[in-house]
Amino acid sequence: MTEASDFYRRVETECPAFQARVTARALTRYYNACFRPLGITAEQFSLLVGIGGSHEPTLAELAARAGVDATTLSRGVKNLERSNLVRNHGGRGRAGKRLVLTDEGRRLMDESMAAWERARIRLAEALGEEALRVAGSVMSQLAVAAQAATSTAGFATPCDVAE
Repeated sequence: MTEASDFYRRVETECPAFQARVTARALTRYYNACFRPLGITAEQFSLLVGIGGSHEPTLAELAARAGVDATTLSRGVKNLERSNLVRNHGGRGRAGKRLVLTDEGRRLMDESMAAWERARIRLAEALGEEALRVAGSVMSQLAVAAQAATSTAGFATPCDVAE
């Protein structure tokens, strides 16, 4: 192997971001397959949970909690609105409009929660309940650590080095 390929292998095995993306893609494929009979994707399920689990969040609040850009999130919400699963009311813009599940959205979430529970149980059977709990805890800690490193680096970008 070359020096470059050794480096690339090291990134694959040691980089939390690389591993998280591979894991996220695998989990997204898994949950997409579980939700397919209901006509929704894992991303749509997550949005519906975020909207239904809060008291009329704004798009900006939902984006902040999900750790994503509001512009990206707004496309997903618009699709849910077109499907009559979500409606908005109130103010203007991302920080003003309030999001709520429609009756159809709440019915779909009732069905989706059962599918989600079956999917979670299958993962716990494959990985082990304790390992699944630990994985969730470690992912949360890693997200907090990355956010803290981004916020407190004191450089133009977190990975800048003083010369």
